[in-house]
Amino acid sequence: MGNRLSPCTRAGINCLPDRSRSGPALTQTRGFSLLELMVVLVIIGLSFGAINLTIQSDDPVDLIRKEATRFDRLISLLIEEAILRGEDFGIEFGAREYRFLRYLDGEWTPIDNDKVLRPRELEGEVELDLAVEKSLIDFSTSITDDGPSPQVFVLSSGEITPEFSASFFIPTITTRYIVKGNFDGNQGASIDE
Repeated sequence: MGNRLSPCTRAGINCLPDRSRSGPALTQTRGFSLLELMVVLVIIGLSFGAINLTIQSDDPVDLIRKEATRFDRLISLLIEEAILRGEDFGIEFGAREYRFLRYLDGEWTPIDNDKVLRPRELEGEVELDLAVEKSLIDFSTSITDDGPSPQVFVLSSGEITPEFSASFFIPTITTRYIVKGNFDGNQGASIDE
């Protein structure tokens, strides 16, 4: 076997770095500064915000669906609360609002101090029709005019009485989302076009 020389050595070039010199160029590696990282994070955050705004729909049907879905989920939560606490609850409706009531010491009191079961006003132009046992309820007064008076009761057993159908709609659109509550505590949202 012959003498194996590297291509650098054959050409007379020193390919290895000179370790005798110590300077900033050879010993430091440069990373990103905190300011550069923060600028990148701000740009990413703004991008996600812009994407989120473009994805959110201004479609009124989506607004109706959102309100009906929220109400449906709140009813589910109220049923669970009634069973777990062993308390009776009520729901009071208005044309553009609803609130949850608790039966304490022989009277109905609004639930105002709960972030989830607080009184709700419907967004945008969304309105509400309520049918109790297939009879349409007239919302000629606001729910705050006469004091607490629930139209629907959620009992500590998880039952809903009377059966109801809450229809969420915008008057200029034919699409309605309907949330129904049955005696056995089953409830659900459906679309009616």
